[in-house]
Order: sequence, then C-alpha cells, then structure tokens
Amino acid sequence: MNDPNGLCFFKGEYHVFYQYSKEPQGGNKYWGHFKSRDLIHWQEAPIFLSPDKEYNKDGVYSGSALVQGEKLHLFYTGNVKEPGDHDYIYTGRQHNTVHVVSPDGERVASEEVLLYNKDYPEGLSCHVRDPKVFAYEGKYYMVLGARTKEDRGQVLLYASEDLEHWTHIRTFEILANFGYMWECPDLFEINGQWILMACPQGLPSSKYEFQNVYSCGYFLMQGDFRKDGYLTEYIEADFGFDFYAPQTFLQGERRLLLGWMGMPDADYKNPTAALGWQHCMSCFRELDFQKGRLIMKPAGEIASRITSRIPLGEDTGLQSIQVEEKTLDMVCRPLEENLQVRIFDTVQITYEKAKGEVVLGFLQGGYGRTERYCKCRELETIEIVTDASSVEIFINGGEKVMSTRMYPEHTEKIEIKGLVKGEIGVLSF
Repeated sequence: MNDPNGLCFFKGEYHVFYQYSKEPQGGNKYWGHFKSRDLIHWQEAPIFLSPDKEYNKDGVYSGSALVQGEKLHLFYTGNVKEPGDHDYIYTGRQHNTVHVVSPDGERVASEEVLLYNKDYPEGLSCHVRDPKVFAYEGKYYMVLGARTKEDRGQVLLYASEDLEHWTHIRTFEILANFGYMWECPDLFEINGQWILMACPQGLPSSKYEFQNVYSCGYFLMQGDFRKDGYLTEYIEADFGFDFYAPQTFLQGERRLLLGWMGMPDADYKNPTAALGWQHCMSCFRELDFQKGRLIMKPAGEIASRITSRIPLGEDTGLQSIQVEEKTLDMVCRPLEENLQVRIFDTVQITYEKAKGEVVLGFLQGGYGRTERYCKCRELETIEIVTDASSVEIFINGGEKVMSTRMYPEHTEKIEIKGLVKGEIGVLSF
C-alpha cells in the first residue's frame, strides 16, 4: 500500500481509499478501501477501483473525494503506457483525470474521463496527476500536480460549476527551479491561511533540508488563490524517513491529515516485503495554523485509547521503563538541556541544546535507515507515538514532526537519559 486517496467522512463513516498493488514490491495499482466510524476500528471493504478500462489499464493512480449530499464524488488519474519505444515522461504516457460517482463508497454508479493529456496546458510533459477537488464559495476547484517539458514542477488549478466541465484558470509555480515534479497537491485554508501542500521531486539534499530522495511539504500562499494569489515560503511537513503523499479532509470543523509511511525510490528497505506485504499509514493528524506554520498533532481519538499511564520520574537522569505493549503515546518535557530516548532496541532520539537539533537515529532494525536531523532551538515538549513498526515524533506540540518505520527485535523497554517530566500512555486498540 502507498498513497492515501479519497479521504472523507461520508454517511457517518470515515473512508480511506489507498494505492494498492497485489505484489509486495509494487505492481499495477488499484484503489483499496477501509472504513471506520471512529478512526480506531477499521473494516476492510472490497477493492473499489481496478485498472480494467482503456483509460486506466496501467494503474488507477492517486486522487481525492468530495461529498455532495447523498453522493460521493471521487477523482483519480488513469495511467496508460502506450506501446513503443517511449521514455513515459515526455512521450508514451496518458495521465487521464477521471470522475467517479458512488452512492455509498462501495459501488460505482458512473465513471467518465474529464481530462485527457491534450486538455492540459501546453508545455507540459505527460506527467499530470493526482487530482484534489474541493468546493469553495459556490464553485468547485481542482489542483493537479505537473511536470513541464523543461523539468519544472507546477500545480495546475481548474474550476468547474458542475463537476463535469473544467476550465484551467491558472498555474502555481515559483521563479526558482524547485524540483522537476510537484505531485500529490492539496490546496486548503486553515485559520485564514491558504496552504498548498505538495511533494516536490528533485530537490538537492542537505543536512537539514530535503534529506529524503523526495520532499514533502507545503507552500504558504498570499492573496486570492483564484486570482492573484502567489506562493511564498516552503516548509517541510516531516523530517523523518517515512512520510509522503499526505492528504487532508474536513470532518466537521477540524481538518485531518493522513500520510503514507513510506518513501518512493528510497535506498532503505522494509523486511516485510519478503513476507508478502509492506508499508502502512501514519496516524491521523489534526491540523492547525499558528505562528506561520502548520501544527500537526495526533488525532484526539488516539489519546482516548490510553488504558494505563506510566509516570516518568524527575529525580533521576536515567530511566529504564518496562512496557508490555508496542502501541504507546509518550509525552514528556525535558528539564535540562540534553535528552536521549531509546524506543525498544531500535530507535534513538537525541536532543542537544548546544547543537540546536533533534536527531532520529537507529541502533538496529532500520534496514538502511541511518539518521535524520531537525533544527530545534528549544525543546519544550516531545510526544512519541509508537506502533509495532512505526514511530511518529511530534516536537513542541506538533510544530515539527519526524516519522519512520522501524523493525525491532525486542519491544520490552523504553530508556530515557536526562531529567524529564511526563508519562507513557499505553494504548489499546
């Protein structure tokens, strides 16, 4: 499994569609489907979309959902590779934008192609994909990730009155050469600030920026996105190893985000591929916008599953805590300038105020994962959510996040070096 698709709350249920292939190393893409009434208990639904049409025969690629009354509208990219000697970037590939209508999230009532490659603006490569659709002030809007023939990333903005006829109204880009492709775009407003989330590919790596093969982050936007709005600062969404292709949606008044805990084309591996499966999703995150950046916190439903709490003592600089569960929600506040947390026998999280950084590293069980760095002048709080093979680290109330897969051999112990105040919540699902 990889990219989350079609996230929505529809007829009393949360729906998570996702990229699914039947081969653990990757193959032709379907839309798998899970649903839940509470974000905690999930039921697997039948495969929703299959690559069985002429316009999607080489993959039902990523897309989104829009709830309109009693109907669920879904949009995806139909991938087609034409026969012949092609590079499938500039020639030989169709990326078709497709519209599906469903009465219940499980049955397809209708399906039609909205846009073919010929309908996209001139000057683009064959790579135009990942429609995200939303309603705003009486109209519908759609963003699509794109790659130009000059290898510059862009996001296309379309508008519609009826969800069937779409007009390209503008293109988002920046003057600097900022990657060759911007995929998985998401345009939304939160606390009066418009955000364009995307995954730019082809950014040069450095110690603190763009450490992964592909970045994942968001642009702040000034002005009206429909007219004169322009992109300003780009901020990375996650500084760990495994977080990509996130998508957001509204549930009531809150905006939730879900990301794929994986990274395409990474040089590190997942040992479960030998068992016939790999990858997972992040925990759901609630979004806010404060002090010029997105704030990401674990959805409140996670803390509601805490069944017992283990206090962290303040009177010692070294603690070894025995735990019986793999699913934990640990929250602590450092009482001195240095902190080291070891999760099971696998992950080590280190903060040194003198260096102004949080370091996520591996003792073992990383399968090629080494270290990731996050600038942090002052570590006020750190929240660490663990599952059987994942760690998500929320720094200073979610101002910054670091996510990674892990593969421990022993899960009986958490070690903390440094004075802290806090607790470990044991989660039950």
